[in-house]
Amino acid sequence: MKRAFAFGDKQLAPVVARVNAIKRVAVIGAGTMGQGIAIDLLQKTDYHVVLLDVLPEALKRAEASLAALWDGQVKGARIRPEDAQLLTSRVTYTQDYDDLGSADIIWEVATERAAIKAKIFEQIEQCADPASIAAVFSNTSSHTTAELAELFSKSAFREKFLTVHGYFPFESNRLLDVMKGKYASRDTYALGVVFGDQILEKTVIALPHDLHGYVTDPIFQGMGAIVSWDIHTADDLMHLGGLWEMFTANPFTVLDQTGHMPYTESSRHLGQALPTDNRLRSLYERNGKYYPDYIEKLEKNGDTGVNSARRLGFFSWSEGPRSKPECVYDAASGSYVPMNEISRSAYWSIFEAAQNDGRDGKIKSADSLLFVARADDEGGKAFRRYVLPICLYALDVIQDGLATAGQINVSTRAGLRFKVGLIELIDHMIGEMTIDGLLDLARRAQEENADDEYMLDMLDVDGQRGPRKGKPCLLHDLKKRNVTHLLGYGSNYKTPVAEWSITSRQYEGFYPELKFYAPSAKDRVASIVFNCPMRGNVFNKAAIDQLNHAYHRVLDLHQRGLCGGVLFSAAGTGMRMLGADAREFNHGWFERSKGYVPLQGDQARQSSQCAVDLFRMIQTSPVASIGVFGEKWGGGAEFTYYLDLRYDVRQEGLAFDTLDRQMVYGPKATYNQPELDYAILPGFGAAGELKRLGFGDSIAFEVFDQGMTADRAYQVGLSNGVFDEELDALHRGYERARLMAKDAPYSRALFKKQMARGIDDTALADETAAVFDPHENPYVSIGLLALLDRGGRVPKMNYQTSGIPLPGWTYPDSAGGMADGGPRDA
Repeated sequence: MKRAFAFGDKQLAPVVARVNAIKRVAVIGAGTMGQGIAIDLLQKTDYHVVLLDVLPEALKRAEASLAALWDGQVKGARIRPEDAQLLTSRVTYTQDYDDLGSADIIWEVATERAAIKAKIFEQIEQCADPASIAAVFSNTSSHTTAELAELFSKSAFREKFLTVHGYFPFESNRLLDVMKGKYASRDTYALGVVFGDQILEKTVIALPHDLHGYVTDPIFQGMGAIVSWDIHTADDLMHLGGLWEMFTANPFTVLDQTGHMPYTESSRHLGQALPTDNRLRSLYERNGKYYPDYIEKLEKNGDTGVNSARRLGFFSWSEGPRSKPECVYDAASGSYVPMNEISRSAYWSIFEAAQNDGRDGKIKSADSLLFVARADDEGGKAFRRYVLPICLYALDVIQDGLATAGQINVSTRAGLRFKVGLIELIDHMIGEMTIDGLLDLARRAQEENADDEYMLDMLDVDGQRGPRKGKPCLLHDLKKRNVTHLLGYGSNYKTPVAEWSITSRQYEGFYPELKFYAPSAKDRVASIVFNCPMRGNVFNKAAIDQLNHAYHRVLDLHQRGLCGGVLFSAAGTGMRMLGADAREFNHGWFERSKGYVPLQGDQARQSSQCAVDLFRMIQTSPVASIGVFGEKWGGGAEFTYYLDLRYDVRQEGLAFDTLDRQMVYGPKATYNQPELDYAILPGFGAAGELKRLGFGDSIAFEVFDQGMTADRAYQVGLSNGVFDEELDALHRGYERARLMAKDAPYSRALFKKQMARGIDDTALADETAAVFDPHENPYVSIGLLALLDRGGRVPKMNYQTSGIPLPGWTYPDSAGGMADGGPRDA
């Protein structure tokens, strides 16, 4: 959204107000990251952006890059020419630090070198007023917040300083790190989190304590560093770097796209600054070197990737905007040679694992990774040598209390785009091999690398040697506590919905695609926000599992009298809500050459049944519900039909007029059911729910065949409120939920029971008798006092329902939406 909302958190309200007062953001550094941040800010906010760089040619490149982007969006009919002009007018390109004086946030993304950062921070102190500025951010891949905060001479700036770090490409990568350190105030830290979460619409990994490189960068940096020392030929770079393609991309391909400087500077700093107990420390300091000679040679030659003068790096790159690797660097000869495929005979397990996935309709699955991990070929040995130390490092981070299992998993999935999160892989290995089996796998790797002291240290699991000497791996503690998985998995599709807490020793909700805001004691309103805006907040399998788990938390809170209403909404500009994930309509990964590969009948049936069962539970539960959304498509629209009330935000934009054959700007439909256009039917019950809501065939056909704007939906009664501004809609929706939450549980449950059935006059008379009977409805004695004793002080209602039968409703069992019935959190 362009502005933030507190979701009933009164302590957060002042921070939200400060975020909503931001008008101007300055970005120092006009390179790849600076441009990405500027693009993101311009597209998601109304801010004015100041882009500063000391090099005029860097500013010219940035200006040309942004102009080309807006021009492409105009040609692609995504924006109008006047929109492009407005975007262009909201950027100031400058070399003058005095232009930062009126900025609300200053974001340094110029360099990884501390000495240069110090000079930049000195300039910031001269031009900015710490009393009026909201925060100063620095994008860094290796420094801690405290290390950089100490470069400021004034404590007032240290209190306003955070490290805030995004991932390439910034404007289309979900992940954002926000790290507090020991100097930043709590309000500054909260502002950084809210800004990243609600304004930039990112998945924020919020770290209150310093960790070199946050969660993600040490893993990505380690993926490259751990194989870099063993690369001597072009084939090594393809084979060993290519090992990571089982998870995501070859890290050396990514480094060529981002430039080598962040990697080399981070390696240098990590080699000097990592704590002595960091398992991966030896990756960054070997015989006085922070990285191998061939990487240093490339850097000295200026061959640092696709954006370098010669378009050379670890690969040579083709010309044009969609540049691709053409040849690979051969460290032995110093030349570029043709790229050879990974040897099928030496690395047969990798190829067989891919074939198994294709046969089973899976994509880079945990099963295939485990298959390679156990194999006796070069693929298996490489997996154990290079992947296992990274897994053990992740366990160390959890053990040391620096990050949680959920944060590590979502960081690898969202930031590094792993198909299987790193903690999911560890859980799968434990599930198939047991903890003892995984420990033995690491010891097997030690035996295979007995002549490599560095590798022996990194593979230690028993606390016998290396940086972790005296600290046996977390696996030993998990075994002692009979914990067999670090994540909790959903009851429908077994995707992650919770994380095991090292402090509480219980599973606590953790949702990669949702945000859950617990109710305050006063308002008793929980909020559930769909939080994958870059993909339109699709209802994929993961979202169904997470929503199921989150709503079980709502029901648990309701049973304890702590929650009476729930507000549903969607993150992202326009509060867009899509339906089922089209990628899950195909059996396995869609390939154009194969065409549509149909789902099996039971798979299609499950996709409908799991969603409808969940939606029906929300619909019939005694908890009041309201949805606040913008554009809704397919299953996203269907979901709202199950809610008690629907509030809509008007939408405008470009749409194709099929009669005039041109793009036209105007109101857009907020209720869209396009399934018939794709030769399918709405699997979440649209036809039946529209009829249940009282709409005849004409209205149903209108929704399906032409869509319905917010105003039209309000006119016919499908929408209960229409708003121009997202923030206004949230305020009104939350307030309505707060008022609805005051309803006595028995009455609301009985009302919902009546709404769910046909006309039955006899039952209505019986239920009326029951609702006035305190033995049946214990809430009536207090509820009626508000009518009977107008001048008296009415006692507070006790909303808890434990031991009180509610009509038409039975609380689910204690599984809480988790597959194994583990404890759920409130």
